[in-house]
Amino acid sequence: MTSVSADIREQDEALAKPYALHEWREQLLEALLRGMLVIGLFALVGGGIIPAIQLNRPDLLITYLVAYAVLILVTFVRRLSFALRAGVVLFLLYALGALDFSVAGLSGDGRVLLFAFVVVTTVLFNLSRGVAALVLGLLTMAISAWLLVSGRWEIPIEVQANSTSIVDWVSGSVVFLLVGAGVIIPIAYLIRSLSQSLKVSQDAVRELEEQRGRLEEVVKSRTHDLEHRSIQLQVAAEVARDATAARELDTLLNRAVNLIRDRFGFYHAGIFLVDEVGEYAILQAATGEAGQKMLEQGHRLKVGEVGIVGYVAGQGEPRIAADIGRASVDVGADAVHFENPLLPETRSEMGLPLRLGDRIVGVLDVQSRKEAAFDEGDIAVLQTMADQLAVAIENVRLLQRMQQAVRELEVAYGRHTQEAWHAVSKRPHGYRYRRLGVEPVAEPPEEAHQAWLEGRTITQTIQGSDEGDGVSAIAVPIRFRDQVIGVFNIRSANKTVSSETVSLVEEAADRLALALENARLLEETQQRAKRDRLIADITAQVRSSMDPEIILQTAVRELGTALGTDRAFVRLGIGTQPPDEE
Repeated sequence: MTSVSADIREQDEALAKPYALHEWREQLLEALLRGMLVIGLFALVGGGIIPAIQLNRPDLLITYLVAYAVLILVTFVRRLSFALRAGVVLFLLYALGALDFSVAGLSGDGRVLLFAFVVVTTVLFNLSRGVAALVLGLLTMAISAWLLVSGRWEIPIEVQANSTSIVDWVSGSVVFLLVGAGVIIPIAYLIRSLSQSLKVSQDAVRELEEQRGRLEEVVKSRTHDLEHRSIQLQVAAEVARDATAARELDTLLNRAVNLIRDRFGFYHAGIFLVDEVGEYAILQAATGEAGQKMLEQGHRLKVGEVGIVGYVAGQGEPRIAADIGRASVDVGADAVHFENPLLPETRSEMGLPLRLGDRIVGVLDVQSRKEAAFDEGDIAVLQTMADQLAVAIENVRLLQRMQQAVRELEVAYGRHTQEAWHAVSKRPHGYRYRRLGVEPVAEPPEEAHQAWLEGRTITQTIQGSDEGDGVSAIAVPIRFRDQVIGVFNIRSANKTVSSETVSLVEEAADRLALALENARLLEETQQRAKRDRLIADITAQVRSSMDPEIILQTAVRELGTALGTDRAFVRLGIGTQPPDEE
């Protein structure tokens, strides 16, 4: 919108510029100089250089060349002022006209040059100066006539004609006066009419510019509001995006307050979360040094009682304090505002509830150095952002609870796995393959023991072993759910172990861990099924009779048989004497 207004302004200025009278005269002078430069070249050759050579007048030749050089200079040196350039042009016209009288009298172009001098003066300046130029031209003609008639100037006979007759000079001067006056007066009138028309046009343009200025102010104000709302919506989208990306509550809150303060230009931004009992709104994230100090102090406000934050947390509605600097009796003051000594420059404050349905989880508090910095439009946009932030906070909390539950389950399952494999480890420690077959191993090799303790792959070269000198060994821990349940140990006659071999063994160890765990689970399931069948059989035997004596005898017999014990007994009641041994 701003660029469009600038383009319109440039177009209006471009249209109005040619109608300024002085600029019109400058353009006319520029065209006149270029025309004189072209025509003057032909005049210099045909009417200057050749006649000067024929008359053997080197002074004339030098004069014409200097005049043309001056004309070139003022034509191309545009930084010269208008008055200087115009004065040089007029001086050249007048000087060449007067000089032509001294060379050719009335037969030359002197009267034409003086006439051009008068007309150009009137056009480039005004009527008064044109009249002065006309008088100067008549005076020059009179002086030239006196000099030629008196014989003080001598010109060649072939160009004298009637130049020595005073009557011809008087006649020529009268004609010059009449023609000059007949030309400069209409020109002056036309220029005056043009000036008046230009003034009317400029007044109209000025009025249009004023109207356009007022319109631009309105457009600028509307554009500013639109840009402000656009930035608010953009920041709300960024906060929502960052909120969905954050996995830690502190990271989420700190990102949110800093982004809100930086993008909106607020003095301060903070997020309060309501405690579990709903008694206090506790500051969890804030911007600037003041925010850090409040966090270190454990800043909190009573819900429903202290400050705008307390009011919003208690009522669940947005609240604005527009003119905090006023006295409490003024219309704009807000008695609910909490004056924080760490934020002395606050002049406006707005609190927005962080809502999840009907539940208030916290408050977004923003403060500005400007009075009346917030309005209902800000509430509409920022409340949407606050609602998204509340959802993100709840999601992060749920994620943290889930992660904590997963960690607890992993610890519990790891402990169960460790206990289960500890029971399995009562079997032989391991097995070894030596091409002749598989045999149990009582003690693991040194590198296997090291891999078990450190939980990482061990590669080394062994000297003086049973397999010979320079034997390479690799020991890879067998892991299941971060628990080392065994070691895969390989020794080779090769002196080095390649990375491909290590990767192969590690992959085999991972698959072996899964297979061993499956086998253990299958065995555990089978044992549990066997136990359940045994319990079911015992229960069936016990239930086969309704006699208590027979039930007790059956129960003790079946349990003793199932457990493989030498003796088993059962008793009813509470007594101090042990049963008789049988």
